[in-house]
Amino acid sequence: MKATRILRDIVKNPVMIFFLLPLAVLMAFMIVGDIRNMQQATSNYEYYSNFIYLIDNIAKVYFFCIFMLMVTFTYVNKQYSKWCIRLFYILGVSTLIYYVIANQFYRHMFGFIEPEFMDKVPSMTTTLYTGPLYWMIIAYFFIPKILKDAQKLKEEQELTI
Repeated sequence: MKATRILRDIVKNPVMIFFLLPLAVLMAFMIVGDIRNMQQATSNYEYYSNFIYLIDNIAKVYFFCIFMLMVTFTYVNKQYSKWCIRLFYILGVSTLIYYVIANQFYRHMFGFIEPEFMDKVPSMTTTLYTGPLYWMIIAYFFIPKILKDAQKLKEEQELTI
């Protein structure tokens, strides 16, 4: 499916624009703020704390975009696309990759945090491991319905041909 067609469908649907545009601006503002805070950090704890927030925000945007692409392919276009199923597999692999990277980052970070900030490491770890979990759970909660609806669209298209 061409990107221009997806953009054309989104432009035709003003509800999506009013929902997604403020969300995109907010997330861009948060990511830029995290980068700015990383640059202004005075200790390793502040640097890695802001780095974790940056990873968290990027992962939230990534998983939300995959979920919204699946919704767009199924409900906005109302045509069967193999991309919906491919995105399901991409989501699963991305989840595994995120947690592998988070584990490696935690091990790396643990060696650089100053001893006076060691009591704050558990909260940093919680943010790192559970940050994008909300979008992952929402995506996996709604994906069976999306896939079922995509299968119905496929059957309808086969009947009309």
